[in-house]
Amino acid sequence: MDLKEVQACLRDLDRDAPDAVSRALARYLTVRSVGYIEAVRDDLADLYASVTGHPRLHRRIVHHLRGGLGATPEQLLTFVGSFDKDWRIALEAVLDADDQSLRGQLGAMVAARKKIAHGDGDQVTSGRALAWSDAALQLGKELNKLFDPV
Repeated sequence: MDLKEVQACLRDLDRDAPDAVSRALARYLTVRSVGYIEAVRDDLADLYASVTGHPRLHRRIVHHLRGGLGATPEQLLTFVGSFDKDWRIALEAVLDADDQSLRGQLGAMVAARKKIAHGDGDQVTSGRALAWSDAALQLGKELNKLFDPV
């Protein structure tokens, strides 16, 4: 299920639906949002390496993708900076805009996913999950700009 579809399910959830359904869907959306960022990052890096690099370089880069690189703000900055230091600077500016709003959302989202994975996550509300998923979509667009500035 596409991230936007999950968002729509949560936004359009019947008000009479049990709270357990709303909480479960909010948790799923949180996990899916972080997974979306990781998938976009890895897919863009894979495509970039295949188009711009030697086949050996591409194989080397792909070897380390999709293996739990993490998506904290610092992990994303380190990752894009490994391609180009200017990309790191550009992403850092996006994360730090509006009093570090996006950085804070990303950090909270990743922390919440970890709690959910370990059986917690009660603090995840529908509002937070929807805001985090919007942040994930925004980050996906920003990463796309870095890897394909056309």
